Amino acid sequence: MGIELGLTPDGRWNATFDEYLDAARAAGFTTVGVGANRADDRAAEALAARGLHCHEVLALSVHRDEAATEAQAHELAAAAARVGAPWVLAIFNTKLRAESLALAVRCAAILNEAGARFAMEFGPGGAGVGSIPQAIEVVDAMGGPTKAGVMIDTWHFSHGPSTFDDLATIPLDHVAYVQFDDAPPWEGDDFQAETMNRRAWPGDGVLELDRFADTLRGRGWEGVVSAEVLNAEHAQLPIDEYCRQAFTTLARYWT
Repeated sequence: MGIELGLTPDGRWNATFDEYLDAARAAGFTTVGVGANRADDRAAEALAARGLHCHEVLALSVHRDEAATEAQAHELAAAAARVGAPWVLAIFNTKLRAESLALAVRCAAILNEAGARFAMEFGPGGAGVGSIPQAIEVVDAMGGPTKAGVMIDTWHFSHGPSTFDDLATIPLDHVAYVQFDDAPPWEGDDFQAETMNRRAWPGDGVLELDRFADTLRGRGWEGVVSAEVLNAEHAQLPIDEYCRQAFTTLARYWT
């Protein structure tokens, strides 16, 4: 399939769903992420009308309330089926232990029944899964890459314990897709503020993005690379301008 450039939405955008899709398509994207609240039958029609598809539905939170987590998995499975999304993004908001892993395995099975897979996003600021090795452990517990995959976000990769050796050795069939972004030097010690409000366009920060892209491409990896530039100021831009910037800066590394 080669490398396909996608876009992950920011819920703070002041744009309608149609405006989002029009801007993404005009910028050059061929695939987009869709929030669960948007993933209805009309969304499927809107995507098809523009020749777009959806690579991810956002997002499943695995937490201590098992009944609520499983209920959310059912809702997201139905949403993914409606828009034809192959992946449901998932994060751990509880510690990785036997009970939470078993819950995640059950959630993956729910998604699988609907034709989607569990995209395990690791993050060093979260409660449970903070690195590529831990994410691989979760995926393997679910039955491997036919059931789940590791979603690698460059921000989380760069600010946690994962290493370039991890990136160079993760089985390629375990990589669900990539979310790509940059970051300036930290201003303080507020993890949530940094990750949600201060990401940068690729190339405008200090992350080793060339090395990241070269490592995966050098291994022959192919798949979706989705721009996810969460930035409080960028989120206020007109949606067409945001999408143009996101596509142009992403394409420098992957085309």
